[in-house]
Amino acid sequence: MKWIVFDYAGVISLSPPDRAGALLPQTAGVPAERFWPVYWAHRPPYDLGGVTAGDFWRQVCGRLDVPVDDGLIEVLVTLDVRAWTHVNRDTLGLLTELAEAGTPLALLSNAPAELARTVDGRPWARLFRHRLFSADLRLAKPDPEIFGRLTDRLGATPGEMVFVDDREENVRAAEALGIRSVLFTDVAGLRADLGRLR
Repeated sequence: MKWIVFDYAGVISLSPPDRAGALLPQTAGVPAERFWPVYWAHRPPYDLGGVTAGDFWRQVCGRLDVPVDDGLIEVLVTLDVRAWTHVNRDTLGLLTELAEAGTPLALLSNAPAELARTVDGRPWARLFRHRLFSADLRLAKPDPEIFGRLTDRLGATPGEMVFVDDREENVRAAEALGIRSVLFTDVAGLRADLGRLR
């Protein structure tokens, strides 16, 4: 095994804790059950770098009939990034062990520019020799083309990589291209899977 490629959200970061996740709909002034479907419906172009954070939040607030100005957008962007920066300490421990053992690590994440730059600034980001984000590539998982860009960046063949993601559709897309893949549920299971694949 040459490279191990990790997803970010749901693997390195935890899902937003209840309090952090609640702050966004509370700030917008709408019930969570109304907020999240609209948020996710408009999220893909934002993750792809096709719209700015301001455009994304104007679309979301417009659909929710929430008056919006630059001040509210700034707060929503900040809360959104913070919601996705609660890291899984067990995953970080495993990443540190792998890096110290000389295993080349890379990151492949569907993330907007604001979150991507926040991740880039974290001390643990240096564990990864390459970090690839959808907003920079203008491609997102599970599009097969993003895995082609990954192999080009790493200078590796699909057979020289293991890909770790918490979404089954992303794992299946990678496997279809010959990349050995692990569906992440927890770190104990990931350790076992990596041991089997080595």
